[in-house]
Amino acid sequence: MTGLLVPNDLSKITILMAHDPIDTLGKATRHNMLVKAECSCGNVRYRRSTDLMMVYGGGVDAQSLKFDCSRCKPTVRITLIEVDPEHLPKRLMIHKPMKIDGKIHWHTERFRG
Repeated sequence: MTGLLVPNDLSKITILMAHDPIDTLGKATRHNMLVKAECSCGNVRYRRSTDLMMVYGGGVDAQSLKFDCSRCKPTVRITLIEVDPEHLPKRLMIHKPMKIDGKIHWHTERFRG
């Protein structure tokens, strides 16, 4: 990963690059990043920033997205992950949002880069 994880406060994590921090879904999409939502009970979900940008818009702060845990309903920690195209994860499942009739439905698919 080329970025550095720096906690701004207890609820936010920003990835600092050599230029500007990646704080919106549009910027994360330009860097082909994944959004990792992690619950305190250990439940983890990965989402493509591209898919989230198509549903929520490119100017949305990734930290402001609200995800629910199906197990315990706590606050969920959001992390942006840069994916190296030469070292793709093999068995990563992506949760893809689709907007149908104004509601967001989540579908699971295998990550292919």
